[in-house]
Amino acid sequence: MIMRQHTVLAIFAIAAGAAVAAAGSSHVRGRVVDEFGDGLPGTSVYLLSLPDSVSRGMTMTDDDGRYAFETDSAGRYMLMMTMTGMQPAALDVTVTCGDAADSIEVEDVMLTESAAMLQEVVVKGVKTAVIAREDTLEYNAGSFHTRTNATVEDLLKKLPGVEVGSDGSISSGGKTVTKILVDGKEFFGDDPSAATKNLPSDMVDKVQVINQKSDLARLTGVDDGEEETVINLSVKKNMRNGWFGNAEAGYGTDGRYKYSFNVNRFHNGNQITLLGGGNNINEMGFADRGRGRFGSFGGSDGINSSQHIGLNFNVGDKERLRVGGNVIYSHSDRKTISSTETQYLFPDSVSWLSSGTEARDRGHNVNADFRLQWKIDEANTIDFRPHFVFSHRDMEKADSATLRAGDADLSRVYRNDSERRIRGNSYDISGNLIFNHNFLSHPGRSISAQLRYSFSDARQYEYSWNKIKYYLLSDDDEELFRYLNTRQWSSTLNGRVTWTEPLGDASRGNYLTIAYSADYRWNNADRMTYSLDPLLFPGSLDTPDGNVPAGASFEDNLSNRFRNRFFTQELQLGYKRVARNFNLETGLVFSPASSSSTDLINDARNIPTRWVYNVAPFLRMKLKFSDNSTLRLHYRARTSQPSMSQLQPVADTSDPLNITVGNPALKPSFTQSVMAHFNDFNTDAQRSVFGVLNASYTSNDIAVNSVTNPETGVRTTTYDNVNGNWQLMAMGMLTQPLRNRNWRINARLNTRYVSSAGFVDGDRNRSGNFSIAPSAGVTFSSDIFQFTLGPSYSFQLATATLQSQPNRRVHSYGFDADASLYLPFGLELTTDLSMAHNTGYTAGYNTNQWLWNAQLSYSLLRNKSLTLSLSVYDILQQKKNISRSVSSSAIIDSRVNDLTRYAMLSVTWKFNSFGSRKDIPKVDGDDRPEPPMGGEPPKGGGGGRPPMAPPPGGM
Repeated sequence: MIMRQHTVLAIFAIAAGAAVAAAGSSHVRGRVVDEFGDGLPGTSVYLLSLPDSVSRGMTMTDDDGRYAFETDSAGRYMLMMTMTGMQPAALDVTVTCGDAADSIEVEDVMLTESAAMLQEVVVKGVKTAVIAREDTLEYNAGSFHTRTNATVEDLLKKLPGVEVGSDGSISSGGKTVTKILVDGKEFFGDDPSAATKNLPSDMVDKVQVINQKSDLARLTGVDDGEEETVINLSVKKNMRNGWFGNAEAGYGTDGRYKYSFNVNRFHNGNQITLLGGGNNINEMGFADRGRGRFGSFGGSDGINSSQHIGLNFNVGDKERLRVGGNVIYSHSDRKTISSTETQYLFPDSVSWLSSGTEARDRGHNVNADFRLQWKIDEANTIDFRPHFVFSHRDMEKADSATLRAGDADLSRVYRNDSERRIRGNSYDISGNLIFNHNFLSHPGRSISAQLRYSFSDARQYEYSWNKIKYYLLSDDDEELFRYLNTRQWSSTLNGRVTWTEPLGDASRGNYLTIAYSADYRWNNADRMTYSLDPLLFPGSLDTPDGNVPAGASFEDNLSNRFRNRFFTQELQLGYKRVARNFNLETGLVFSPASSSSTDLINDARNIPTRWVYNVAPFLRMKLKFSDNSTLRLHYRARTSQPSMSQLQPVADTSDPLNITVGNPALKPSFTQSVMAHFNDFNTDAQRSVFGVLNASYTSNDIAVNSVTNPETGVRTTTYDNVNGNWQLMAMGMLTQPLRNRNWRINARLNTRYVSSAGFVDGDRNRSGNFSIAPSAGVTFSSDIFQFTLGPSYSFQLATATLQSQPNRRVHSYGFDADASLYLPFGLELTTDLSMAHNTGYTAGYNTNQWLWNAQLSYSLLRNKSLTLSLSVYDILQQKKNISRSVSSSAIIDSRVNDLTRYAMLSVTWKFNSFGSRKDIPKVDGDDRPEPPMGGEPPKGGGGGRPPMAPPPGGM
């Protein structure tokens, strides 16, 4: 308690000190629009003092065309707005400085198209590749060249600091990207793959990685700690009003095929998109939601064929009523062939498990989202989001595994041959309703209410067959044939009320915040296990249909009907400060939680209601050193409930050699995390620096406890609470053009350390996993040739307090190179080459592969709307799919089948109709226009040279 008191006092001391330094400045805010009244994101805005025209700052407009400056000097100023392809504009303002909340709202400034652009000239100059400001990392898409007909995913793979997984998942700064926005509007809800795998990269002007607050926090202005990372795709200006899209079809060797289409209608901020496609080259254009409900025998690897079709819309009056949503149907059929070497770690020995698997996984999914944003009047706002998912799954697997002891002879312990067949259906229904009311008679006072609900139901039917030989026993082979009928369903109801009260005059920027939330969850799981006579079904599995087979015998000791109730509350008392150079929220959170469990088959396994109480401070601070330099600090704590599979006290014998038993006595875990996020952009050098530091500590974390029978090799796993698990992650990135602006360099460093506790044969073990991965890149760009070269290296070290083997070290070396050559007559040659070499894996799993791809494209017809492409993938036929995972008790090296060399001929047709804007030419993405009127740059420093024209004071 004393420690907590000191922590809180320290936080409030920081807040008080920062508050003293905040007074005495004014804000200048405004918006830049086009002739249609739409905001112009990415417009350069300069603040120049008069009459000397000294630059006092520079910024860029956000997604809605808005900008803001802070100044502590009264006087006359000029605002100057410039943007590629638009006539510059200027506006005089007079500033009188008072307190920190004084604000000058400047009238909207409209930029019109420049005459030079309407005459179809190509404008050249230099654009910044990466800009880091506040909570946004912005990439200029034109600075990262992609092949003809590339998708947004291809573009993201080239962005430093953005990582795209083999399953299409996206992460940045160690955080998973949960949504894709198109011009600030959600695109297919929480399925980023629908945008990244279907939309063409050539429609994108800028890619913005944003740390976005929750819907509730954005409506109320009170941070609730629910932050997510999203990517906004800023569409090229000449594609924001009209029709555009493309259709592609291709066929290749070994029967490889692909087809896709997307049709987009954008007009006055409204968006409608229809898209679809199919292929058998592992380019799944959607998120496979069914895997999350039923698992997957082959993971996201193997060879997959898929089809999908979807509709997305976002329409309405953005100032009053806006509705949006999407629906997508998808189908996938994945086949995997894998081999795995698992090294089990014991205090005084090791054992080796070698396995081979063939699996097939077929799924059908329907996903639908809807959103309504209604600004009833100036005081009241409603935001409503319902969500629906349906999944059907058919899975089958055949597996053969042999366990060997770690003695000199590698003696065999068992051999297991198995088959499984699963069929299942699931659906999820959820929604989120927010109401916010601002008291107009009392500025700064507001109240909001949030109600969230969800219901999910998953049913699964399974046949499993195992034939096991135990080499250390004299018994006959064991043959098991079982039928399992499982169902998991749950309901969740969550409510939250938030009150914001200004402390004194609201213009001073001081607020008191009070929030209360309650969350109630009903979790239910039924698992019915039946034994069948193996002689009646010798080695063949029927498709399960939900009906118990004739002759089946119910196994009550392997069955259960489990019910869990989890109730958590949260009372938050906080102080909020909004000032010139910083924003601050700090306070205390009191969080009691209760849990109870009931087994309807065996009441001896019931767990009575237990309460857990946690008290922790919270802190969210943003320090703004300049318009382009920001530091954000976050501290928060969170309670997490164990999953149903971790709680169920009945043995899961789906794999009779790896039995899992839940622990209903598990307590909720409590995680405290700290995050520091720094970015800085130097306008003169066009240099961008970005850094992230994350740390977390978990009490009552859930750890695996495995015990192995030395005679049979059977592993029985359960779960226990442990304390002291922690991790630390740091990432830094620098991007800068060289003196010759055709060249650009970037450097990145990722490092992570994870310390986690577990159990090996009942003995407590602590493992440490350290990794560091520096990388660098250089890019050259000209009118006829572009290339990128980037070397990389990573080192991983795994340690454990209980181990009989030396520490495990893995070194990985590699580089990536890609080049594009623009030839006459519409020809384009692109190629990419990557090398990967690693050491430290199990024998036979170390890699040394070269992956080389190439494409020749020919564009014809007017505006090059038709493109023929010949592509060759994995020319050297060296593609390998090898991975390693490390835990406190095992090291797993796996190899999975993957696509190897094939060639494909494809044709792509692009179409567009942009009305009055159809004649606007494409602007070279790497260029920025020179001032058409000449003149000198603004005097002084800090703002750099406006890209299109000097301030009038300098003429």
